[in-house]
Amino acid sequence: MKETPLFEIHRKMNAKFVDFNGWNMPVWFKDLRQEHLHVRNSIGIFDVSHMGEIELEGADAEEFVNYTFTNTISDLKNGQARYGFFCNNEGGVIDDVIIYKLNNDRFFICVNAGNIENVFNWLSSNSAAYVVTIKNLTNFYGQLAIQGPKAVEEVAKLFPDSQIDRIKKYSISRVNELDSQFKSNLSHSCPNGDNFLIARTGYTGEDGFELFVPNEVLDEIYLKIISEIENIKPCGLGSRDTLRLEKGFPLHGKEISEELNPVVANLERFIDFSKIDFIGKASLESFAESRDFTLIGFKMVEMGIPRSGHKIFSANDEIGYVTSGTFSPSLNEGIGLGIIKKEFSEIEDIEVKIRNDKKKVKRASYPFV
Repeated sequence: MKETPLFEIHRKMNAKFVDFNGWNMPVWFKDLRQEHLHVRNSIGIFDVSHMGEIELEGADAEEFVNYTFTNTISDLKNGQARYGFFCNNEGGVIDDVIIYKLNNDRFFICVNAGNIENVFNWLSSNSAAYVVTIKNLTNFYGQLAIQGPKAVEEVAKLFPDSQIDRIKKYSISRVNELDSQFKSNLSHSCPNGDNFLIARTGYTGEDGFELFVPNEVLDEIYLKIISEIENIKPCGLGSRDTLRLEKGFPLHGKEISEELNPVVANLERFIDFSKIDFIGKASLESFAESRDFTLIGFKMVEMGIPRSGHKIFSANDEIGYVTSGTFSPSLNEGIGLGIIKKEFSEIEDIEVKIRNDKKKVKRASYPFV
């Protein structure tokens, strides 16, 4: 099993580890609920170095991204980012990604841990007609997510020369202080000099940053952050998942996958159908015209915690299944997302089968908080 450079630090913190896409990652440190609420109310830090980083560079980089990515990129300025999908020809999601425009000829992509090789190979296989170089920088970069309502204020104090607080949401910039402190001692530098990048993005629904730094100095930077930022709490992937679910964010392999397209998941806002073409466009247009299934949110009426795979019923009719479910620390009740047949999309009162019992749930809009 793979380990991030912070494994030993987290082990000494008595973290509880789980296998996540082949990575031995901390799921929580002391208490998942406390970590969740701390991020909602203050500031937490997550090791997300299992995520992947891919860079596209070349004269046709923008044209290539436009062809492979579902969302609009033509209006992005240098340093801006956008969320969307890489889809196969059938409209299934190879991965949902954030693409950062570094300049007209260079784009930086954050990829989900379990899809790094798939995305890299898929991009490579579709690049023959374009002047573009595709680099997998996953082994170079580690990644830290600093999230919470106090994140911007506190990180700005840590890196005052980089004017962190001026970075707009969905934008990326360099961290000058880290570059000055560590660049001369790096055994390996980023080919384009972007050794230390910080983006105002995240997966918790709170404001904050994702920090991309060389793996070889990740432990030093992590210890610097947790020692110098007051009241910051190390958090595991467990609270990251409950935080994203409260905000209704999709997870690849749950709400979207190579079999589940973004139209079914109600994510058309991240698809630019006005573009002349992109991979999967025709299939997604067909799904948009006549969909058979749709994604819904729900809250538990009876006691119980819904989990992925639980069946959803209307009376005696099995109408779908839970894609993601949890007990919400913010709401103190069970919540979930599920795929159901479109013909039942207006029904409010439904049931989820938990173990051998059907539990009453009620449709609810999401985000839940």
